[in-house]
Amino acid sequence: MKFWRYVTGLAALIFCGTSLVFTVGLWISIPGGVGGQLVAGLTATALELCKFSFAPFGLWLRAQGRAVGYALLALWPLLVVISIAATVGFLESRTTQQRELNARGSLEYRTLQQQLASVQQQIDTLNSVIATDAANGYRKRAIETIEQLEKLEQQRSAVLAQLKTVRVAASDSAGATFASLATLTHADAAEIQHRGFLALAVVADVVGLVALLAFSSVSTAAPTVKTRQPIVERPAPAAEQSAAAVDPVKTLAQSVALNTEQWALAERIRQGDFGSRPVLRRINREVRGGNQVVKPVFEYLQRSGVLVRDGRGFALATMETSQ
Repeated sequence: MKFWRYVTGLAALIFCGTSLVFTVGLWISIPGGVGGQLVAGLTATALELCKFSFAPFGLWLRAQGRAVGYALLALWPLLVVISIAATVGFLESRTTQQRELNARGSLEYRTLQQQLASVQQQIDTLNSVIATDAANGYRKRAIETIEQLEKLEQQRSAVLAQLKTVRVAASDSAGATFASLATLTHADAAEIQHRGFLALAVVADVVGLVALLAFSSVSTAAPTVKTRQPIVERPAPAAEQSAAAVDPVKTLAQSVALNTEQWALAERIRQGDFGSRPVLRRINREVRGGNQVVKPVFEYLQRSGVLVRDGRGFALATMETSQ
């Protein structure tokens, strides 16, 4: 069991780290200088840490009866949505950058760049000629040259438009997969890619959270399970047996599976260490194990007659009788 617990913890750590890298990577890509990128990175890191801590911490606080646990659980879905959106944005932006780099290295892109440079050189030459003719009084020839210049400018605009539409076949396996799916489904490859990235982000966040909750649950439950082992009964002297016959707490402990810690807590409550009206929530905060340890003790003491209901709380039966 320890092996699988560590495997689950490692998986949770990997998913948390992956989500953190994606979110921080997107936030720091926002223009704003070094200072702005630093603030954005710290903000993204804080959001990711809150996302992975609010769920388990909120569940624990709710189990302890604290209202702030509900607030954390209510904020958690919002943080998950922000993280998923950031992951999708990061993957798409990096994919777009990589495709632009691949396009610029293609033969078609380089050929169009050469055409654009040639057209621009001709435009610069004609502008020089027009300025010279206008200065020397060759007005008619300058007007004819302007007409040639307009045609070259239109040609330059056409080449620029072609540069923006240059696309290359996906060279990476992920891009090839999306292209193949688009061909099979007769859908847009960009839409298929967006849905794929969204599914990947959702799976990474959900599986990472489930793994984190499982690891947290096992880690916190392990010592509790160990302390819940029933006490091995040992033969007691006759004096102790006679005392147990009139001691309701000890008689109850022999009939139920109270562990050592719970037995000690029951004795403290019976002796009045927590006052004549012990409060369940206050003892939960003081005792290791919280409600899982304290609540059974209260139930057992109430059944044995040591504790009685007093309004919405409890009171020691001896104190109640004396009053």
